[in-house]
Amino acid sequence: RARVRVASGPMASPEKPSIGRTLSSMATFASSRVHEGENRVVHVTTGDANIGYHHKGNAISTGKYNPATFFPKGLYEQFRRVANLYFLSVAIISLFDAISPIKPYTIWSPLCLVVGLSMAKEAVEDYQRHKQDHEQNTSLTERFDGVSMTQCEWRDIKAGDIVRVVRDQSFPCDLVLLASPLDDAVCYVETKNLDGETNLKLKRGVEGCGACGARGEKGLKALKALAGVIDDGRTNGDVPNAPTAATSSTRSSSLLARTSSLMHSTSRRQEPAVDPPGARVECEHPNNSLYTFTGNLDVPRAAYDGPLTEDDLADPTRKKKVSLVPYNVLLRGSSLRNTEYVFGVAIYAGHDTKVMMNSSAAPSKRSQIELGMDRVVLLMLLLLLGMGTVTAIVCGVWIKDKSKRAWYLRTSEADMVFNPSDAPLVGVVAFLTSYVLYGYLIPISLYVSLEFVKVMQAAVFINRDRRLYHAETDTPMRARTSNLNEELGMVHVVLSDKTGTLTCNSMEFFKMSIAGGSYGAGVTEIERAVAKRNGNPLPPPPTLDARGNKIKSGPIEPGFNFRDDRVEDGAWMRLPDKETFRDFFRVLAVCHTVIPEGEPTPDTVCYQAESPDESAFVVAAKRFGFFFRARHTSAIEVDEPSHDGTSTSTKRFEILNILEFNSTRKRMSVIARTPEGSIVLYCKGADSVIYERLGFVAGGQAHAAATQAHMDDYAASGLRTLCLAKRELSNAEYASWNETYTAAAQSLEKRDEKIDACAEVIETELELLGATAIEDKLQDGVPGCIEQLMRAGVAVWVLTGDKQDTAINIGQACSLLREDMDVHVININDLIKLESDRAISKEDFDKRGRASVAAQIKKGIAACDECSARERDMGVVIDGRSLAFALEPTLAPDFLSLGTGCVSVVCCRVSPLQKALVTGLVKDSGKITLAIGDGANDVGMIQAAHIGVGISGQEGMQAVMASDFAFAQFRFLERLLLVHGRYNYKRVSRMVTYFFYKNIAFGLTLFAYNLETSASGQVVYNDWLMSAFNIFFVSLPVLALGCFDQDVNQKSCVQFPHLYKQGQENQCFTTKTQLFWALNATYVSVVTYFFVFYGVHAGEADTKDGHAFGLWEVGTTMYTGIVLTINLQMAQMINYWTWVQHCAIWGSILIWYACNAILSDTDRYWSTYSFQIFTPTVAPTPKYWTATPLIVFVALLPDLIVRASRRLFRPEAHHLVQEYERLDKRLRASGAREDVMGAGAEALAAAEAGAAAGPRTPASASGGATSGTPIKPSQVGAEVHATPPASRQKSAAGDEDGDGGGGRRAG
Repeated sequence: RARVRVASGPMASPEKPSIGRTLSSMATFASSRVHEGENRVVHVTTGDANIGYHHKGNAISTGKYNPATFFPKGLYEQFRRVANLYFLSVAIISLFDAISPIKPYTIWSPLCLVVGLSMAKEAVEDYQRHKQDHEQNTSLTERFDGVSMTQCEWRDIKAGDIVRVVRDQSFPCDLVLLASPLDDAVCYVETKNLDGETNLKLKRGVEGCGACGARGEKGLKALKALAGVIDDGRTNGDVPNAPTAATSSTRSSSLLARTSSLMHSTSRRQEPAVDPPGARVECEHPNNSLYTFTGNLDVPRAAYDGPLTEDDLADPTRKKKVSLVPYNVLLRGSSLRNTEYVFGVAIYAGHDTKVMMNSSAAPSKRSQIELGMDRVVLLMLLLLLGMGTVTAIVCGVWIKDKSKRAWYLRTSEADMVFNPSDAPLVGVVAFLTSYVLYGYLIPISLYVSLEFVKVMQAAVFINRDRRLYHAETDTPMRARTSNLNEELGMVHVVLSDKTGTLTCNSMEFFKMSIAGGSYGAGVTEIERAVAKRNGNPLPPPPTLDARGNKIKSGPIEPGFNFRDDRVEDGAWMRLPDKETFRDFFRVLAVCHTVIPEGEPTPDTVCYQAESPDESAFVVAAKRFGFFFRARHTSAIEVDEPSHDGTSTSTKRFEILNILEFNSTRKRMSVIARTPEGSIVLYCKGADSVIYERLGFVAGGQAHAAATQAHMDDYAASGLRTLCLAKRELSNAEYASWNETYTAAAQSLEKRDEKIDACAEVIETELELLGATAIEDKLQDGVPGCIEQLMRAGVAVWVLTGDKQDTAINIGQACSLLREDMDVHVININDLIKLESDRAISKEDFDKRGRASVAAQIKKGIAACDECSARERDMGVVIDGRSLAFALEPTLAPDFLSLGTGCVSVVCCRVSPLQKALVTGLVKDSGKITLAIGDGANDVGMIQAAHIGVGISGQEGMQAVMASDFAFAQFRFLERLLLVHGRYNYKRVSRMVTYFFYKNIAFGLTLFAYNLETSASGQVVYNDWLMSAFNIFFVSLPVLALGCFDQDVNQKSCVQFPHLYKQGQENQCFTTKTQLFWALNATYVSVVTYFFVFYGVHAGEADTKDGHAFGLWEVGTTMYTGIVLTINLQMAQMINYWTWVQHCAIWGSILIWYACNAILSDTDRYWSTYSFQIFTPTVAPTPKYWTATPLIVFVALLPDLIVRASRRLFRPEAHHLVQEYERLDKRLRASGAREDVMGAGAEALAAAEAGAAAGPRTPASASGGATSGTPIKPSQVGAEVHATPPASRQKSAAGDEDGDGGGGRRAG
């Protein structure tokens, strides 16, 4: 590939095929078999120094197929389905004319159509993936070729290349950042394509490699030194210490020798004989961890411009070893921002990059309906085999014992198919014949139809639902999979994160505790909500301050909503503990990883933070006078007031070390050299972590007890708390610790564990400064949504990292824990305090804690049983330490029993792993689980649940990318489950049962006629018409049912949430329901068969000229009865009529008649047995047109009676709501809507009020004269709960009735 020179230097000549390249490819192939070592080694080079390592190229392929594998792999995927595999076997058998009763093309045609459609869909989807791959692979970037930077495509990059990326470009592979034109070789990176976060991340160049980014000769010299390029321009990369200018033959012989060596020594890594002179990266092997990296870079002295040790000075030829950390790595998938360009070394390319390592397929999830459908298919297959066995026995017995009587058949002269002397063989042939003939029991179009319906439900009805669209963030609903549509209507337990899911994750600095004093005069929304629920509403916030000035509502600025005259406007400097205040504000201004953008002034600066908490802290520091203005590689600048408050100056804090926050440490520390010259460790973290690391003082540290009391009060108000502390270090103490820390940072084995161990050593003897309190407000509609879900029978579990008091108050504010509920709290706070005071050992704590939790769980189970007996709801609250014991194998079953017996569970102080474990525990109990979260710490929980829902929030898109469904607000879950979930469940379950009903009804007529003909395999229908049964004659109505049917309108789905329990109990797809449809189908087939053969065409003349119908005419009559019965059965069961249903049902019937008419007048070769049957013979016969409606009426009558009886005498919940809708619509049409409760509709009034009063029958309620058995009082109260608040009705539907269209509902 020709490369375009973009810098000075001669144009490179295009590469040409040669034996050298061929041998190079062979060598690469051979090297791929070499065993890997403990660490990955990448030589920085412009040649082939890395050929001995099997590093992958940078081209990617995310497609599932390629031209060579599409057909074999695609066919394998299609015939993994039992139904398709069966039809393939039928199609193969049909090739043998002696066995098959029907023509092969009538079997192969529909099979090829169904499989072809599915494979075409796969091909289109895979083509789109390959198209995207090609666009990425051919994107342009620049790499160093030993002389200058040349332009190349991404796929040409390989590990060890030096790459230059310019502003707003994406990184082509994973790079180690060497240099940039900014101070301290930093750059800004946007990672929204990796984790969805739009805030910029700061990356730092490797220490001592800044010269690579210099312009002119200095930068070129450094790049050459890094790549090991000889001064005269020749590279030293092909073979160590061998010049690049070698001849082609020499190169070929060298490659041949190398290839031979590789072929004969694949048991060890092919190390270069001499280490190349360029830089060398030694790092961890490719993995999927986006936030960790361990490695070292050996830099040639000629390219290194950083500090040197005495050992370095003693040996000038030795390379300088520099440790690499995650801040030095630029990941593929992220983009360069606000930086002109960067230089980097490619360390992972193509499928070795971290983003590609994370692109593994999500866990395969299938709905319960789909799993049940597979079981039914297997049962139908067993039924088919049983019918085939019966047919084989009947045929064998007839051939052996009775065939001689039918002398006119001349069976004595027949071949093996009907050979009387070999009855067993005849039975085998008859079995194979029936195996083909009875194939209509298995619906060939079921999978394709179901997939079409699910895609329609997801892409049209869910994704385009405007009530699931969040206008403020321009975020629509996204169904990322259509496999679980119906599972949304069967959820038993919702497991939810709190921060960012129930709350806005928009943090505001609200209160603080410093030196034992509490500051901040405000009331949180959660405090107001709890007080209102307790019947003691708080007065509205004041509108005027002490000076009479109008108080601005809302936060003072984003992230800051603090008001207190005692500390505002520099008033804190007049307090006696002002030095403690100064240290407190310094922690806020220094201990973080925030990046300031824009002009460095308080009014124009914009902070890019990794979390809303950090941004709120920095903004708070600014408001108190400590303005964080700039960040450099090893220092930050803060404007802070002087000690007397008369002036402000810029102070420089030298950042010596950053001990980062993680979910295990639960704290973050920064070691800095202050402007005064002292070394101070600033730390912030959870109270449970900070308090156990405080320095020991007799009687306890000053203000520790007061600060803890303040934090408890803050937590009770629903605020998030953090402790702030510091520790002053001596120079000798820091130097000794830093030596150990540096060694740990350069370690390639267990680096994180070693660094954490070093942090444990230094983060002790802390001095407590105070605590912060951040408010995270509830999202709109969360209390109403949770209340609706609980009325629908859905239990809600909240898994949060908050303290117990915070979690309880938020639970009360969002209706999770109500006043009319009993709440059982499980914790071991006393034991935790004893352990933190070192009064008991770790072993004693574990033993006593396990026993205490077990006793509390058993007590909770007893309380739950008591609440159940009193018909009272119960909730459980458990903290993280107790939960760790509860999840142990010995206690998990009891904890699960307690949790599933409650309507709500709150788990506090839980880790991401515990979230996934709790979800898995509930899932394994058989309950359908839905996990919802917004952050990376929720991914495990989302993937572990049956259904995963991601919130597009402030914590990135990792939860969304791991989810099955995604939207912007928790309140949308109500509509997703109660409306879309319920509709989809009923549609899909009814659709699947109907599919088997129609195929059983059709297939049994073939079985009956085959037995009538002594199992000879004779068919009664035309081959083409049989093949069209599932594709044209009865397929459209079932598709319309799956897409559009509604038993009640959308408004009623929300107004009567108890309707959702039909899906939870799987009432539409139970064994009883399936058996009813099977019996109904059997009845239809028996009635149709005997009515036609022994009633309509019993032997008398059928035409006016005295002729009787023949086989194909009688078959046409029977087929007509079956087609009309099945289609009108659909009309009988549809709840919601639109023009689509009319077109589907009546259109299918018209297609039947049209196909008969066309085949009747088509050439005999193509029409086979239908030639001149329908148009000239059957159609003119009055008996045919008279018999058809009689057959249909008799076949449908039992189902009609059952439906009417159930509605009159044992109505289900949706029947009652349908009656309410009819009455409501009638009264509104007459202008008497306000009289709906008093117009003889006691049942519906009781339903809307949620009472348990007994109504009259639905018939009398709707004003009819029909009387019937009254509905039981408990039935209405239990089956139909209403939602009285008008707010619930207002959000239910867009149109007046919530029909969602112009349909008419069937009563």
